[in-house]
This record gives sequence, C-alpha cells and structure tokens, in this order.
Amino acid sequence: MVVAAIALSACGSSTSAGNQGVTKTTILFGQTAPKSGPAALYGQSTAGVNAYFAMINAQGGVAGHKLQLTSVDDQYQPPVAVQQTRKLVDETKVFAEVAVNGSATTKADLTVLQPANVPLVGPQSGADYLQSTRKDVFNVWPSYRVEGKLLGTFASQKLHLGKVGVLYQNDDFGQSLFAGVKDSGLKPALAISYDPTQVDFGPQAQQFKSAGVDGVIILAIPQPTISFLNALAAINFKPVRIMSQVSAIPQSFSAAPREFPSSYIGAFIPPLDSASDPQVAQFRAAMAKYEAGAPASIFAAWGWMEAQVAVAGLKAIQGPITRDSYEKGLESLTNLTTLGGTIHYGPQSHLGVTKMSIVQARGSTLVAVP
Repeated sequence: MVVAAIALSACGSSTSAGNQGVTKTTILFGQTAPKSGPAALYGQSTAGVNAYFAMINAQGGVAGHKLQLTSVDDQYQPPVAVQQTRKLVDETKVFAEVAVNGSATTKADLTVLQPANVPLVGPQSGADYLQSTRKDVFNVWPSYRVEGKLLGTFASQKLHLGKVGVLYQNDDFGQSLFAGVKDSGLKPALAISYDPTQVDFGPQAQQFKSAGVDGVIILAIPQPTISFLNALAAINFKPVRIMSQVSAIPQSFSAAPREFPSSYIGAFIPPLDSASDPQVAQFRAAMAKYEAGAPASIFAAWGWMEAQVAVAGLKAIQGPITRDSYEKGLESLTNLTTLGGTIHYGPQSHLGVTKMSIVQARGSTLVAVP
C-alpha cells in the first residue's frame, strides 16, 4: 500500500456514510492504480495527485481541511481492483476516489463504489461505458471515441497513408478507441487485437509487414507497445507509428531504431516542456518541490489534472462537506481550466475535456503538430 506522505494521520470516524472520510481537519481520498504488472508506469499518477494535494495543503487546505490520499496497487487486474476498492470503502473509509486507472479496472471498481454512493473523480479512461452520465462519476479524460477518431483522421487525411493497420487491446479501452478509429471513416487494411498480458508480438509484427501497411495505429498500454515496437524493429519493418496518449512515454516512441519514422501521439495534456504554459509551469514546480523523487511525466500530469478537478469540486461546496454536497459542487464547475483543457460539468453532463491534438515525438521530446 502506498499512503500519501502529505498527511499521515488516519481519518477519524464519521457520523454517516455521507461524510465518511471527513474529519474536522482532514478529507481522505482513495485511489486504485497499477504499481506492478504491464501497466505499472500508470502508478506515476499517484505522485501527481500527491503534489497537487500538497500544494493545496501548503495554502491552508480546503475550508480548513488538509487533503489526504491513500493509493493502493490493483496490478491492472479487475479482481484485484474490486478487492482493493472494497478495502478503501469499508476499511479505510475514504470520502471519494480520484484518478482511478484503467477501463476494465474502473468498471470493476464501480461495482463497489456506486452501491455505496462513493464519488469517483477522474477515472483514467475514456471508455464508452463512462460517457453516459452516472450520478457519482465525473470524467476528466476525453472520450476514447474522440481520440480514436482523431487518430484515424490524422492517418488518412493528414498523413495520407494508403494502408493502415490497427493494433488494439481487447477490452473496453482498446475496443472504444478502435470504434473511434472506424468512426473517422478509415478502413484498416488489418486490425489485430491482443490481451494486455501478452509479451510476444513477433507474429503480429510479421502480419502487419505481410499486409504491406505503411502505418500502424497502436492502441495499447506501455509495456505491450514497447514489446510491439521492438518486434517491428526485429524484422526491420518501419511503418509510421500513430499511438494513443496512454503510451506517451520515451520508451514507447524511442524503442525502435533511430532511423524509424517519428511517432505521432494523440494528446490532451500539452507538451510538458512548454515554458510558456502557466499550467505546465505550476505542475513542474510542484512536482519538483513536493515529489522530487518522481518523474514529472504525462502519467503524473494525469493525476495532477484529476486532483485539480477534485479540489475545485470541494471548493465549490455550499454548506457541510458531504458526498451529496460534493457532487453538487462538482456539477457547478461549468468552466474549469485545468492542465489538460477546460471542464464543463452540469447536472446532465459529467463529460471530461472534449478537445485533443496530435503531438510528434522528436527524440525524447513531444512537439505539437500544427
């Protein structure tokens, strides 16, 4: 178990489930995220949440309350996610959850969270099942349909690729993204699904090469992405690589040899070396101050952005801090600026940001594509 260093005291008992996790001086959030397994890099998002909470706590907290986070490892496995979420709700007694990672794992978490009326802010997923308004769920990410359509349109209309292959994860994550690719009108020359625990992508790389594709849209988490790129390199196959933002790490876009074409990546988080962006500057400064041992990565930026929304909802509460008043506070956020874009909530809409762009990997740097 990883417990945020910003506050170590346990949350006191609550008088009702509605304000469970709230004491006179603290508010306790929970998070499940992979800190081991094929998606372990996503665990870096915890540092982003911690950094934002620490910054807010240094400013006095929210209405006199310091913010706490208890983050636990779900190994990117839905059964583990259910067990860990049940512990957070029933034993740790969190007020709400924030920055829960994964499409399949979040769906599993919701089987515990929704019956208990525990708010979830910022599930790290844009899967289709999250896009209809759910009372206790507040999205931050854009829909995977939006991202998939962007990637498909970019491949066909901007890069003018003749034959495009698609590699996608065979779950809510990959299927939702692939549906978006098809929404763009792109007709893949070859589409191949994979299991998230798969490690050998040699056969798939050979299939794409045999199909003669000149570009591959990769809808995969980091470790499978790296394994697939290495498999392409092993057979000296050099298609243009177009990737989901969930793979936006240096290992993903530099795994293949230098002479490979640069990768293009969908993004809602701006390039994190942008000196002119005040949101980026604040994120990097807080990470350096409060989470110096953690990378200021895109995954940490996810957690930071989701914490921005979670805290804004707390600040918007009218009256006592309860789960109901918290959800009303979140629904009042009609024009919230965050690191990754603007949030427009309302009683009938809990959608995340709606705009994305394409960035290009140049060395270890991501650069916006005009």
